[in-house]
Amino acid sequence: MPGDSTSASLSQQPDLADYQRQAMLGSLSAMVAHEFNNLMTPVLARAQDALLRNDVADMRKALACTVGQTQRAMEITRRLLALADGRQAPRETCRVAEAAADALAAMARPLEKDAIEYRADIPEDLAVQAQPVLFVQVLLNLLLNARQAMQERGGRLTLRARREGDEVVIEVIDSGIGIAPQRIEREINPFLAADPQEQPCDWQRIGLGLNVCRMIAQHHKARLEAFPNPGPGVTFRLRWPMP
Repeated sequence: MPGDSTSASLSQQPDLADYQRQAMLGSLSAMVAHEFNNLMTPVLARAQDALLRNDVADMRKALACTVGQTQRAMEITRRLLALADGRQAPRETCRVAEAAADALAAMARPLEKDAIEYRADIPEDLAVQAQPVLFVQVLLNLLLNARQAMQERGGRLTLRARREGDEVVIEVIDSGIGIAPQRIEREINPFLAADPQEQPCDWQRIGLGLNVCRMIAQHHKARLEAFPNPGPGVTFRLRWPMP
């Protein structure tokens, strides 16, 4: 109504849809930045090593890594933006063992340098229908999360997969510091409201990679679960539907 200050004030406030769009953009920006960091870390490490060695062959390998990881980062960004926009992309048959090997190769630092024993138990013919680059990224983020949980202490990291009924079950099991049951949802979804009694978040451990995993899984109608192990560590389980 003209002259109604209450109506004028309310009309200037963002509506719920605006808040939701802003929240989505903020979440997406943080996730893309997180994925870029994961993919660029090995580029920096190999380039620095090549410069120290001052060897032409090492420099060529570093350049090849730079090209490959940059292309991968660009593709991941395009796919994440497409997910946020609701766009669909063709899915392909992805062998789980090959995707796991690709994810392991994309890690910046070999696991053995952190005193982590790695074991894979994946049938060679086991496969899922997925967007390959996104499927590898899910496995990479789960492996990176497991390694982070065991840094400075070492341990065991197991990646195993099997078929259960109409699903492919993929588990990443670590023997790290673990997560309290009441914090598991917070670790997978770091954008939940923070507990005011807690200290400010450590952005190196906030779980953005796990949130990316869940978003990609949901896009493929898969589920990401997590639960504490009977002993040390945590198990992250993907339940991927068979076509």
